[in-house]
Amino acid sequence: MSLAFRPMRAEEAGAVAAMVRRLAADTGHATVPKLTGDGLRQAADLIAVTVAEEAGEVLAACLTLDTYSTWRNQRGLYVVDLFVAGGARSRGLGRKLLAHVARAALLRGLHFIKLEVDHANAGALKFYTRLGFALKADDKLLVLEQAGLQAFASAE
Repeated sequence: MSLAFRPMRAEEAGAVAAMVRRLAADTGHATVPKLTGDGLRQAADLIAVTVAEEAGEVLAACLTLDTYSTWRNQRGLYVVDLFVAGGARSRGLGRKLLAHVARAALLRGLHFIKLEVDHANAGALKFYTRLGFALKADDKLLVLEQAGLQAFASAE
C-alpha cells in the first residue's frame, strides 16, 4: 500500500487525540495531555492536523498552527505535536510527514517552523536536530496557566 498525507477528517479526531495522549506514555511523562476528539474538532479554526495514512489506517499526525515573528517580520508555522504510532516507527514516517507539512507551509508563504521539545524527550531533540532544527538557548518558554491568567486578568 502507498503512504498518503492529507488533512484529518472530523471522524478521525478521537483517534488523533488518543495518539497525542499516547505521547505521555511513550516519553515517560507523568502528565497526560487533556486533548479529546471533541476538543480537537472545536479547535479546527485554530489548529491544522495533517495525517499520514496507509491502507486506511492513520499512522501519524502532525498538529500545527500559524504563528508570526516580529523579530523576523515573517509568518511561520508552529508544530504543536508530531506523533507516529508505535508499530509504524523506524520507517522515516515522522520525517516524511514533517517534510510534507514543511512543503505545504512554503507554498502558503510561511518562512520558518518553530516547535518545542520536552526537556526529558532526548529522542525528539535528537530527531529534530538531525533534521536541521536549531536549539535556541537564548529563548525560554514561559506559561501563564489558567489560574494565574484569571488572577492576572482580574488584578488592577
